[in-house]
Amino acid sequence: MNFVPYKALLESHVGGWEVAIVLLVVAYFLYRAGKEKAGKIVHMLLRLMMVIILVSGAWMLFTVHASEVYFYVKGLLAIVAFGLIEMSLGRAKRQEGSIGFFIGCLIVLVVVIMLGYRVFA
Repeated sequence: MNFVPYKALLESHVGGWEVAIVLLVVAYFLYRAGKEKAGKIVHMLLRLMMVIILVSGAWMLFTVHASEVYFYVKGLLAIVAFGLIEMSLGRAKRQEGSIGFFIGCLIVLVVVIMLGYRVFA
């Protein structure tokens, strides 16, 4: 197997997670500060990063790690994290109570990243 494409996928996946966490925090605080237009722009960039993460992760999962259940669990938790991201930002945009979703989202994101680095294996 040629490992150059895998390394590129891995780097885009890891970099996507890093950028997504920063964009999540920025979008959340922009929405909470009442800056809805700026928050919406950052939210859309976050969604783009989530697509990049999802595509690169699925590609790596089905081409390299297809036989490892560990990475399927990571993928499912990542999808849960994406849902929590959308719920927390949606509630922040509507100025509803969203701190619980935001903290839960950060906790799930930390667990997903730790699974990616095989901290629990």
